[in-house]
Amino acid sequence: MPVYSVSRLGVYETCPRQYRFQYLDRLEVPEVETVERFLGNRVHDTLETLYKNIRFGRVPSLEGLVELFREAWRENWHDQVLIRAPDLTAEEYRRAGERQLEGYYRRYAPFDRDHTLAVERRILFPLDRDGGVWFQGVLDRLSRARDGLWQIRDYKTGQYLPSQAALDEDRQLGLYELGVRHLWPMAGEIELVWHFLAHDLELRSRRAPASLEALRRETLARIRGIERDETFPTRVAAHCETCSYQPVCPAWRHREEIAASPAAAEAVGWVDRLAELKAQKQAAVAELDAEIEALERRIADYADAQGLEAVFGTAHYARISRGERFHYPLKDEPGREELEDLLRRHGRWGEVAALDVRALPARVHGGEWPAELVDAVLPFESREETVTVRVAKRPDAGGSP
Repeated sequence: MPVYSVSRLGVYETCPRQYRFQYLDRLEVPEVETVERFLGNRVHDTLETLYKNIRFGRVPSLEGLVELFREAWRENWHDQVLIRAPDLTAEEYRRAGERQLEGYYRRYAPFDRDHTLAVERRILFPLDRDGGVWFQGVLDRLSRARDGLWQIRDYKTGQYLPSQAALDEDRQLGLYELGVRHLWPMAGEIELVWHFLAHDLELRSRRAPASLEALRRETLARIRGIERDETFPTRVAAHCETCSYQPVCPAWRHREEIAASPAAAEAVGWVDRLAELKAQKQAAVAELDAEIEALERRIADYADAQGLEAVFGTAHYARISRGERFHYPLKDEPGREELEDLLRRHGRWGEVAALDVRALPARVHGGEWPAELVDAVLPFESREETVTVRVAKRPDAGGSP
């Protein structure tokens, strides 16, 4: 029986094919470790050591804490750590980690505002009522304040600072609260706390029981959608840059095979020629479109000046008709929400609203709808195989491959 986690769900949402490789096929591939991840791991290691020492009454000095971080950095650093920012060095990332820890130390020393219940604690709990779906996670730190308030704490070392509204909807710590309440039913009020070390900020959130129940149901629906998936499509995007499965992924495998396979190398020429022809076609079409538009404008202006409705050529004629084209705000355009609200208030929205069938596949197969609704919609579904060939420039090449 699979055990789910926030990271496991995140992999599926990023790329279902990667999810299949990692969790179903269990392919063993070298892992790509970015410097951001390396930095985060070393900061977490240092804070874990800090609070384990505090449990025994040993509070290291600021200099001692920074030295713990430096030692962990030296022991774990390797040449395969990926630094994607060309203007930054490993030394600059290390100093950034030191500054984060220095800020944290100065804010919380002597670390006696709360009692640490657990550090880097793995929790395992059922997500459904009958124990058929299990979830796991790792608590960075679980603490209890002097007033008895339990706090689930999470350390963030990245530069991104989410809004308070986003944190109030955060899935990870919300699910961790479900786990804490399952393991320790005596816990009363629970607060979720994020430490954004790069900004020396502490942000908090609390969840109502109804919000936690909605999160539980939504997560179960997402898991059931994953378990119904039979295709696990590839989703190509920026995340591919650090994906370890490129050598086996159908979206990238050919690039890896070019040097070793004559057949793969031959296909390179086909793609180059196709790209060349498409570029020529686009240039020709653009030139023709511009000429057509100019002629249409010239003929219409002439007809308007002469009071004509048709202008004749040798074997053809052009009929000019004038009318009005109405435009209303499309989805995501300014004014769209106000227009919908206006029509609803007047009871006319149903007369103009239409079922967006293009959105149905994502709803039916995305795990967002309840199973009974999905089962009712599936008989209306039919599938047709389509083949589309697009040409784009290789992301790893300045010129032709």
